[in-house]
Amino acid sequence: MFKASIILVTLLLTANAQEIFQSVRVWDPTPELIKLIAEQGIPMDHTVGKPGIFLDLTVSESESVALMSTGIDVEILIPNLTLYYQKMNRPAIERDFPLGSMQGNYTWDELNDRFDELRTQYSAVMTDRIIIGESMEGRDIWAFKVSDNPNEDEEEPEVLYTGLTHAREPLSMMNLFYFVQLLCENYGTDPELTYLIDNREMWFIPVVNPDGYLYNESIQPNGGGMHRKNRRDTNCGDGTNRGVDLNRNYGYSWGANNTGSSPDPCSTTYRGTEEFSEPETAAVRDFVEDREFMNVLHYHTYSNVLIHPYGNASLPEEPDLTTYREVGEEMTHYNGYAVGTGFEVIGYTVNGDAVDWSYGDQGLIAYTPEVGSSSQGFWPPEYHVETLCQDQVHPNKIFAFVAGSDFMISHENIDDSVIESDTVVTLEIEIQNRGLTDSDGPVEVLFQALNGHISLADSIVVIDEIPTRESEIILIEPSISSETVVGTETGLIVFVHDNISFQHSDTIRFVVGQPSILFFDGFETGLDNWSVDGDWGLTTASATGDHALTDSPNGDYGSGQTTVAELSVNIGFEFIVHPIIRFKAQWDIEENWDFVRLQAFIPEEGWVSLAGDFTEMGSGQPAQPDGEPGYDGVQIDWIQETIQLDQLNGNDPTAFRFIQTSDNYQEGDGFSIDDFTILGYTQSLQGDLIPDGTIDIIDVLALADLILLDQEPSAYQLFFSDLDNNNVLNVMDLVLLVNIIMGI
Repeated sequence: MFKASIILVTLLLTANAQEIFQSVRVWDPTPELIKLIAEQGIPMDHTVGKPGIFLDLTVSESESVALMSTGIDVEILIPNLTLYYQKMNRPAIERDFPLGSMQGNYTWDELNDRFDELRTQYSAVMTDRIIIGESMEGRDIWAFKVSDNPNEDEEEPEVLYTGLTHAREPLSMMNLFYFVQLLCENYGTDPELTYLIDNREMWFIPVVNPDGYLYNESIQPNGGGMHRKNRRDTNCGDGTNRGVDLNRNYGYSWGANNTGSSPDPCSTTYRGTEEFSEPETAAVRDFVEDREFMNVLHYHTYSNVLIHPYGNASLPEEPDLTTYREVGEEMTHYNGYAVGTGFEVIGYTVNGDAVDWSYGDQGLIAYTPEVGSSSQGFWPPEYHVETLCQDQVHPNKIFAFVAGSDFMISHENIDDSVIESDTVVTLEIEIQNRGLTDSDGPVEVLFQALNGHISLADSIVVIDEIPTRESEIILIEPSISSETVVGTETGLIVFVHDNISFQHSDTIRFVVGQPSILFFDGFETGLDNWSVDGDWGLTTASATGDHALTDSPNGDYGSGQTTVAELSVNIGFEFIVHPIIRFKAQWDIEENWDFVRLQAFIPEEGWVSLAGDFTEMGSGQPAQPDGEPGYDGVQIDWIQETIQLDQLNGNDPTAFRFIQTSDNYQEGDGFSIDDFTILGYTQSLQGDLIPDGTIDIIDVLALADLILLDQEPSAYQLFFSDLDNNNVLNVMDLVLLVNIIMGI
């Protein structure tokens, strides 16, 4: 009786033209259970979860009922996603980018009008619409090109960007309009964007699925429509069950199994009757085959990931796998998206998708960016739209650059740990062609002194050629001036290009001299310097000595907590240049969920998270603030972390803290720190009370007067004459000063 009722409810819901979609949680997702869920035709490309603990899915009400009918324990987290998206919407008060009326996203008419506006204003670099096919309901599917001679087919690398394959993912289209506007507005003024227009043919298909998008507009004109597929009549009513999932209809590995796509015509991941059965995918196929693209981005939302082939969880062969990893890491340098296959970064498999076809069949480097976090979902608040578009500018630029030859410094190394004045430095530089084509002619590496403290006998190195994805190592030997004082920053500006590539530049910086240790704690004498809460304490599992500081000395860190180890400092950063923090660390922290951050307290701003050599950007999950640097994953061996405090832009910190945040259900062994050190280059000599660059009897007499007359020392006097570091000037400081002068 119960199963019969479920079937009846399912049939009734299926006929509902505006079916409700939900966020649901499934507990204890074993591989067998995940396979069972996928076989129900439920899309797994927007899942969030913890392996073996829970899996959060976006499903329709009928799919929720179908899951329950199999005996799966389903917890409904958000009963109506459309209402949830609309409720959390907030308007964008200030913006430089025209937004639309569907929670900031363009309607079909608005996006067409916006294109017409851009085309009218920037016809010198934009083509008109080029019709590449018609949708199931007869609407035009159109593309356009941005280039310096847009109506000519030039011998330039071609790159393609597509959007709105899935109808409920408007940011996949909006970010393309943002990028096109940026390109056109800055042509002739921004060197990078100007180069791309002059030397690339950038093609855009902003809407692959116009019928599905218009259907969402018809049922939710203010935004929040949850239809995914095209609008082919699959005998599933007129609602969201109707249609074919276009990203399961491409030819490569089409219909390989029933977990990566579904044979059920009413399923959300229905793959169609055969590969390229849909006019929308056929239009994309024909367009790609008629062009000479090097690479393609098929935009989707959401999950803050950059997905590369293959959808079945296998990996491309080398050297392509390294290409995918390295180019992907550069694309996600600022937005912090995870890079990998869908199985690696989300835990799902697909077949018949556009990325696999683009790479496996056409040989193009292809990715799927999934824009936005799970908390933002398919329809983020309007005031998030422009920010999400901005997050894709760097990836879009890098992707266009690498369509041709493109050069970067992939690594540099200086032999000497301390660089002294009046010496010659041996600098090793690795130059990589990260582009997808071989260098055109010789590759020139030009060097320019950052300032007058460094010089070079030769300012140019010529490399005969660098094939695609290959590297060359060069050695140069700059000289440091004999007049350079300790604490001076110098270095080289490096320019790299071939005959046709963009001349990228990078700056190699270093500071001359040995920095002074301003603070050190090896935790051998306890935690007197630190204020701790939660489980923070000492451990004998140390990098050096007998003790280290850790957030969990007695096992795994706790769940659902925020704990802190805080260090107050009185260092006088106003007299320090180029301060840095160094410490040894190892960690075991649940990746993408839990986090440890090192923060500095700035009186005017509060706590600021600091970026270092080993930090990653937060995922946007509750315990990982989106865009803040921190530590997660597993680092078994002790590493030495370096934090440049120049990132505080001259603000003087008064405290530092390690803050550990965790959510529920899964914990790790935690984060351990040893040999915590603050270093910097002082602007004078310790003991130079009379700032004349020398330490002599005049400084002794001045210090004696201060002590005998019980005068209040200035901040400078206290910093440079408090030689025993007890924050007062006394006889012991006088003794230590005399010892310095006598060389004792």
